[in-house]
Amino acid sequence: MHLTSLDVSAVRNLSSVGIQPGPGVNLFYGVNGAGKTSLLEAISILSTGRSFRAGKISTVISSDLDHLVVGASVEDSITLNNSRIGIQRAKNETTARIDGVNVKRLSMLASALPCVIISTSNHELVEGGPSERRSFLDWLLFHVEPQFLNFAQRYRSALQQRNAALRKGASDDLVALWHSELAEAGQRITEGRKRILQEFSTVLSDNSHQFNETLTPLFSYRAGWPEDLSLEDALARLDHCRRRGITTVGPHRADLVIKTNGQEARYVYSRGQQKLLAIQMRLAQVDMFTRFHQQPPIVLFDDLPSELDEQARRYVFRYLEERRVQVFLTSVDDVSKELQNACDLFHVKQGKIEKVLY
Repeated sequence: MHLTSLDVSAVRNLSSVGIQPGPGVNLFYGVNGAGKTSLLEAISILSTGRSFRAGKISTVISSDLDHLVVGASVEDSITLNNSRIGIQRAKNETTARIDGVNVKRLSMLASALPCVIISTSNHELVEGGPSERRSFLDWLLFHVEPQFLNFAQRYRSALQQRNAALRKGASDDLVALWHSELAEAGQRITEGRKRILQEFSTVLSDNSHQFNETLTPLFSYRAGWPEDLSLEDALARLDHCRRRGITTVGPHRADLVIKTNGQEARYVYSRGQQKLLAIQMRLAQVDMFTRFHQQPPIVLFDDLPSELDEQARRYVFRYLEERRVQVFLTSVDDVSKELQNACDLFHVKQGKIEKVLY
């Protein structure tokens, strides 16, 4: 699938922008602060309701304005059907539409516009905390196993209720009312993550040898509770939960463990190795989505040239072109020659975007 048009209003310094991107690699170049990354932010907001850079939407909305708007036309590469999707975000209100109809859940936008995001903080996938890696697995499950969303919502709701009971100092019997639901939904989430991790590891291994520096670590899943207990039995041990006032066991405490030579990669890999491995993981994410849906997601790639050496860049460019992925790529410099001019080129300057003719 790919965007055939994109309109952005009031996203940082992009006051009013309209472009018609090509179906392949779209390169946006310009000096730092011109608005290149802001364009990628706008697409991520349209896909997920939030920016990949900022936690608070108020920091993304242009100064002196109270809301932002992003809209796009999306073409399905298989059916060739076009959909119009849009989102308006204010500080305390969100309105999203697909083909003119309001949608209640932002997950519907994520299905309509699936995006894989590779940013300058991508190394956090390796170096950062467990939540980043859990989100990575859950993105795959959301797009590959449709039933996952139901279990995730059930688990989140039960977890909120149990945590509220713990904070209020409720009796053991009242806290235990949520154990069965947490255990059932949590076990299904855990099983799904383990399945998807096994498939992901195979895809990553198949792809990794094509990079200049091959990184083939071992991946394992840490469930978030003692291995010798069932989740329900772990939940029944309330002492630690009561001391903390929250639920301290379950898949919300899980981690994707990445090891090399018996040690966790985040402690022994250099920053460059972490960045390279994280990009390999994102490309494997693209492959897995494509296998299931028979078409690739959209890739948002912020400042690729600075992240990789020349040989690795060539591989990434070739990978994206061969798989016919629509890419929104930013760079300070015009690197279109490295793409053998196989891209649509845009110059970004002071919040304005102009298409460049070769």
